[in-house]
Amino acid sequence: MIMVLGALSFACTLEPIGQQPVDSIPPGSVSDVKVDNTPGGAILTYKVPQDEDLLYVKAVYSLKDGVQSESRSSMYTDTLKVAGFGDTNPREVTLIAVDRSRNESAPVKTTINPLEPSVIAIGNTITLVEDFGGVHAYWKNPTRAEVSVIILKEDNNKEYVPLETFYSSMVDGEGAKRGMDTIPLNFAVYVQDRWENTSEIKKYTLKPIYETKFDRLKFREVTLPGDEKAAWGWVMPRAWDGVIGDQGFHTGNGTGRWPHSFTIDLGVTAKISRVIEWQRQGSWIYNHGNLKKFEVYGCTVLDATGNWDSWTKLMTCNSIKPSGLPTGQVSAEDKAWAAAGEEFLNSPMNPKIRYIRIKALQSWSDGDFLHLSELQFFGDNR
Repeated sequence: MIMVLGALSFACTLEPIGQQPVDSIPPGSVSDVKVDNTPGGAILTYKVPQDEDLLYVKAVYSLKDGVQSESRSSMYTDTLKVAGFGDTNPREVTLIAVDRSRNESAPVKTTINPLEPSVIAIGNTITLVEDFGGVHAYWKNPTRAEVSVIILKEDNNKEYVPLETFYSSMVDGEGAKRGMDTIPLNFAVYVQDRWENTSEIKKYTLKPIYETKFDRLKFREVTLPGDEKAAWGWVMPRAWDGVIGDQGFHTGNGTGRWPHSFTIDLGVTAKISRVIEWQRQGSWIYNHGNLKKFEVYGCTVLDATGNWDSWTKLMTCNSIKPSGLPTGQVSAEDKAWAAAGEEFLNSPMNPKIRYIRIKALQSWSDGDFLHLSELQFFGDNR
């Protein structure tokens, strides 16, 4: 009995897995191949062979260093996309039809001439400038390619080592690295795509700009025509009282007026580097009157009429909810993100200002009021 069970067990291990060959006849080849070159690749169209057991068509090609890659399309389509080339050199692509018995057709070769890859195009636009406490990178990505922007810094051994990496598919990309001394330093920056193609490395010598947190004790409330008044006892100075929690500044609701704005005198003329905003905490995060989208304006001379023409828009700020969960639902990551405060960067190219005016465009509940717990401002106030 034991011997029989052993034999059965052995037989089970030899059971075939998956689709088994039913013949050894290869399918016909694709024909009438046409090439539409694209940035870093091409789109291939062709006539599919009429074999009843056709499974897919594959394109085989080498991206770089002789490493073979392939892409596939099913029997129901006549189009294949190849991508990941890091230059515009001509490339040979081999098309092979495969049937359900895994038989392969005779190969059909074609040549593609990739257009300028996105990683190169984006790399041509990237620039690195001095910023508060560090450097700021800007780049253009009109095709929304998924890329990494890597900033490097020269170390004591005269070697460039990674300092910060930004992952982005934004059309107008930017990223800042801070926490550095205000002395000349050597930096470099380049772009990399998911196939590890890279743009040319650009090198810079930059001197980070001095940055400090502004003294909240110098802040003063300013009331201009068109600004919204405080409500529920949550007066504006509570927005810079140093206390973060279920308290702060609150405007009135139910008036039907929107958007709401409010104005602050920072007490000093300075260049703004960034703003940190804390939502009203507790069960209110990403809900109720907490800000989802707002604009920050600045000026040095106050126009008492409240006319917006005298203000310079410094930044548009969009609050991020990491989880993406619907309103009323929050994750542990959402809570941590809200508790840390959201940082919004100002371009170092914007002018000095003394007065800040914030225009609330949207709350997380889409209501006609706003509330927030705390605001902090950073920059060069010398």
